[in-house]
Amino acid sequence: MSDYILYLNASDIDRLDMTQSDLRSLLRRAFKVYGSSDLRIPPKQTVRVTSEQYFQTMAAVCAEPPFAAVKWVSVVGANAQKGLPNVNGLIVVGDFHTGQPLAIVDGNRLTILRTAGMSALASEYAANPASTSLGFVGCGAQAYGHLPALREVLPNLTNVVCFDRRRDSATGFARHAASQGIFGHATENADEILECDVIVSTVPSVAGMQPFLDARKLRPGSFVISIDMGRSWLPESLSAFGSYIVDDRAQAQDPDTRSKLAYPGPFGADLSELACGTAVGRTDAAERVLFIYPGFALADLAVAGELYVRALKANVGTRMPR
Repeated sequence: MSDYILYLNASDIDRLDMTQSDLRSLLRRAFKVYGSSDLRIPPKQTVRVTSEQYFQTMAAVCAEPPFAAVKWVSVVGANAQKGLPNVNGLIVVGDFHTGQPLAIVDGNRLTILRTAGMSALASEYAANPASTSLGFVGCGAQAYGHLPALREVLPNLTNVVCFDRRRDSATGFARHAASQGIFGHATENADEILECDVIVSTVPSVAGMQPFLDARKLRPGSFVISIDMGRSWLPESLSAFGSYIVDDRAQAQDPDTRSKLAYPGPFGADLSELACGTAVGRTDAAERVLFIYPGFALADLAVAGELYVRALKANVGTRMPR
């Protein structure tokens, strides 16, 4: 047993320079191992104060690599008015065999990495590889994380369309896309997003928010990544999709999780099944495919464990005495 716990903040995570390919590879491996094991990860636990303020814990274990982890997350919708992130979190990583805590990892930066990695992994199986246009509904931190992740999986992307209820967020992200060598266009017309080949919706939960995206207007063969659990999509339009994918079937069947998902199932595949080859993400080139997911602790564990291993080798992070 070591005599310290390693703390990795956002800057430490950036210094470890995990590539998009690295992220997809370790996530694919984690979901494949999970899909072929007897271990089952329980749904997240939520303590709700109001619809815009709640606290969650997400636990996961994995024998390969041998780690256990728990993620603590707070969601406070009013934080935006204070210039603070709406979502905050920390991840504790422990040894699978001894249970000894090994590391504490910044959950905000890691969540962006693992979420974009999960979306990119799903895109390998369900997006049209010839996709050229990418639309973002919501241009916050997740949009910035998803752009490089999806560009690597879909190298033909040449056009990014940006929509956000705050015009400056959309224009700022469009400029960022241009700085990365891809054409960025900000729009005030949400329907323009629906003309893209791939759409990522990341609309936060705020008081009075009403669904406004109509899936019936999507072009054939499009792929939608709904990180916002579908809250921005008109419920009556979700039948326009031909295939539905979720991160984990068992978690999606939990009553609390089902109550949050705009589309609660049934699902044609989850990420473990895709990684194991027991299900396919797309059955027809012209069908619209929805990937809707509330987040799965297995992905947090996989990324946090790899960051810990790399940090030890690179002597990165702050060592805190036990």
